[in-house]
Amino acid sequence: MPGDADVVLVGGRIFTARPERTWARALAVRGDCLVAVGTDAQAERWCGRRTRVVDLGARTVVPGFVDAHAHMAESAGERGWTRLDRTRDLADAVERLRRVAAATPRGGWVIGIDWDESKWPEGRFLAREDLDRASTDHRVVARRVDCHMGSLNSRSLEAASDLAGTRGFEVDASGRPTGVLKEDAFAEFHARFEGDESAIERGLPAMARMAHRLGITSIHDVVGVAQWRAYQRAHLRGRLGLRVYAMLRHELLTPLIDAGLRTGFGDAWLRLGAIKVFSDGSLGAHTAALGDPYADLPGEKGMLVRSPSDLHDLLERAHRAGLQTATHAIGDAAIRLVVESLEAIQDAEPRDDARHRIEHYELPDEDVLRRTEAARLIASCQPNFVGQWSAPGDLYEKRLGRARVVRNNPYRRIVRRRIPLCFGSDGMPYGPLYGIHWAVNAPFADQRISPEDAFRAYTVGGAYAARGRDGAGSLHPGALADFVILDGDPFRRPETIARCRVRETWIGGARVFTAATSR
Repeated sequence: MPGDADVVLVGGRIFTARPERTWARALAVRGDCLVAVGTDAQAERWCGRRTRVVDLGARTVVPGFVDAHAHMAESAGERGWTRLDRTRDLADAVERLRRVAAATPRGGWVIGIDWDESKWPEGRFLAREDLDRASTDHRVVARRVDCHMGSLNSRSLEAASDLAGTRGFEVDASGRPTGVLKEDAFAEFHARFEGDESAIERGLPAMARMAHRLGITSIHDVVGVAQWRAYQRAHLRGRLGLRVYAMLRHELLTPLIDAGLRTGFGDAWLRLGAIKVFSDGSLGAHTAALGDPYADLPGEKGMLVRSPSDLHDLLERAHRAGLQTATHAIGDAAIRLVVESLEAIQDAEPRDDARHRIEHYELPDEDVLRRTEAARLIASCQPNFVGQWSAPGDLYEKRLGRARVVRNNPYRRIVRRRIPLCFGSDGMPYGPLYGIHWAVNAPFADQRISPEDAFRAYTVGGAYAARGRDGAGSLHPGALADFVILDGDPFRRPETIARCRVRETWIGGARVFTAATSR
């Protein structure tokens, strides 16, 4: 042997995620890599005088989870904002904001995040009058869970008066602002209060610790300038804590092209990833672009964020510059447009390493699935959305109606067509086991896949989507020693996946989390 292993783990039930050898019993780790994956005897051959041997006690081991669509750097800059995700009703949300306002200096910002009207008995968006009850002395902003819209009180609307007339700035029949801002208008206003680079960097260690508790070892994080700079500073100081594939927003495309940077630039801890592009909005905000009107808002089909020609030009510039793209598309009309654009772009300039992605990909029809397969595009999906909103009678059925809701998030059809599939969370909520549970135990047949396929989507699928080499994200000799030890067996009892717990998380051969000492 060229050297002894640092750690040998034996007696486990190890899901390698490799098709040719899916299961093993033991691992041997030296440095930041695996040197053996196989039987106990094969791993024990690497034992030396200083090797530590760990008996897994038949626990399940899986590759480290790759959250292929995250917003952790943004969340790092939002620490201290008021969470509204567990509010009982609209009044509860307003009361929480009122209490925060009472403890905030007059004139300051009061920011609430993650409210979801679909979980409230009122079932309606927050409006200006609601937030005025929280305070008229402070600028109060409440951002919906999907981040595609927010609600402002009267004081905030004064600060947003220059945005009147911007797409998404809503007014009532008399022309009076309702307090609701969507898409363009809200994105512009959001930039006026979001966390700065220093706040983001301060919050990154806490976000990494949260990820470790959930078994996340790598993230594909959507970032702007401040987040990208914060990641670079944290990396230089050795404080990153996670492997980050940074998906930069499309506004940075020109500087990246001018600098000659391509997707993949960086190292094993921080790499330049895809260019994040928007084509439509969200179902919750009625802004996802649909072919037929919303079931609960007749005549409304959502919106395309940019024209078809502008979208094509943006994607083409990135493709020609050697940059991967990750295009947000939720509604069927938006997905079709993105697929058509990428088909044409790749036909004009074929590239084997493109691996362009469609983020969310919630309502593809059979023709679009076929064309996605032929164009070798990646479906980047969020199965936690199924758990949050896809059950009968929930938000998706209200927005889409019964005929369309059964077709949303069709993971089974995606897998059967061998379309590369990766899973992420979009932070709604974070937690790979929660997402995997709903991909396996989804309410509709076309959404349900096997535990093995679901775990692959949250591991090797994410590694492939980050342009990883063959086998990246799986457990095999030579691979990075990123893995998770679970309490519970999600493969033998798939109905219990959501109740499984992460016992330990290892990144690069180092144990970064153990449940026994986490409190």
